[in-house]
Amino acid sequence: MDISKRLYSVVILLALAICFIAVYESINLPKGNNDTQISNILQKAREQVSNSKDKGILSPLEDSQEGTYKFVMPLSQSEQESIPTAKTFIKEESLQIPQAPNGFFAKLTNNYVIFREQFDITKDLTDFIDNIHGNFVLDIIPFSLNSEFKRLFLMLFRTRKNFTKYTSRPEWSQAATDVKSGSIYLMEGTSFKPVFIHELTHIYFDGFFQPYEPPLWLSEGYAVYNQVKVQSEEENGWIQKNVITLSQKNYINLEKYSEKEVELWYAQAYSIVKFLLEKDKDSFYQFSKNLKSNMTIGKALYRAYGMPFNTLKALEYAWQAKIQQEVKKGNYYG
Repeated sequence: MDISKRLYSVVILLALAICFIAVYESINLPKGNNDTQISNILQKAREQVSNSKDKGILSPLEDSQEGTYKFVMPLSQSEQESIPTAKTFIKEESLQIPQAPNGFFAKLTNNYVIFREQFDITKDLTDFIDNIHGNFVLDIIPFSLNSEFKRLFLMLFRTRKNFTKYTSRPEWSQAATDVKSGSIYLMEGTSFKPVFIHELTHIYFDGFFQPYEPPLWLSEGYAVYNQVKVQSEEENGWIQKNVITLSQKNYINLEKYSEKEVELWYAQAYSIVKFLLEKDKDSFYQFSKNLKSNMTIGKALYRAYGMPFNTLKALEYAWQAKIQQEVKKGNYYG
């Protein structure tokens, strides 16, 4: 009997010890579900990238125009087709570094075939680009998961002459993209990272809809949304200015606008996309998926968000009410 009692006591003590360890670990382990923990890991990775010393990797150009992103009328289909794509330089499935045009260096990385004008493509530069790329692809899951690109083509320019020659874009343009071939053309300068992310959005988000195209306001709005996240408050001053204008009921027709209204149109497209994403990111993906399946905008909205979102006009009315409330509170980012 004494032995049985002792064994019983030992079992009780072991059970209490296990419970104590479990409680201790639960107190010291990070709170939240797996999604929260993953989110924290991604946030730390993003902070490391944003704090990385990129000074000297992409030196600003002498031309002062390169310091500020200038919004331009989106390319028409015929203009897009006039841009030389990766296929101009790269043979499909080739793992060889392609022959770059005169005056350009070439390099092959895990994610890119890179051409750079005048300057060599250093490891610091490729690490910088790959870090931006990696974090961005994680940020826009599930759109990036549907990408069929093994590598993107990135052509970096330091002279306006060559940029214009290869892209046929006007003097004030900083970038051009060909979604179908996964090709990005960028002027180097102080706005490199936000412009790069803007164009990456077109590659992965617009590419998600292939062989169709998303509504222009949705494509540009989402590109600006991602761009704004990596810019300073000073760089986003144009957003504040235009959001205030929009809150005063100076709205733009999303499907038809003039060149004089281009900046306000971009701000409105950004603000509406932000409204949809903040309402529910999963619904935003479902909305995009519905559009990809060739649903009308009204039907795609309703299937994703439910009432009262059953037309584009209904979405605009809800957004207008929201933006007026936010500006009254002092939130100028719509």
